Amino acid sequence: MSAEVLRALEQRIEELEFRLNLPKLMTPRQVCEFLQISERKFYEWKSEGDAPPAMYWSERTIRYDRDAVMAWAKTKEVGQA
Repeated sequence: MSAEVLRALEQRIEELEFRLNLPKLMTPRQVCEFLQISERKFYEWKSEGDAPPAMYWSERTIRYDRDAVMAWAKTKEVGQA
């Protein structure tokens, strides 16, 4: 196998491991832990309109779909060929 194929497999394994350890629907705090950022930074991004899509069940109950958060985070990658 080529190095490129191996790296693609490694990335897929990493993604699956994340999915095993994260709930399907995450709270804002869980999103911050996943992204390894402070809640302050997360809400700053959110106020700027640059945050993962949210599901609002009420004014105080907000959830984020794990897969949508991962897809959003991938759009932030820099330097990928």
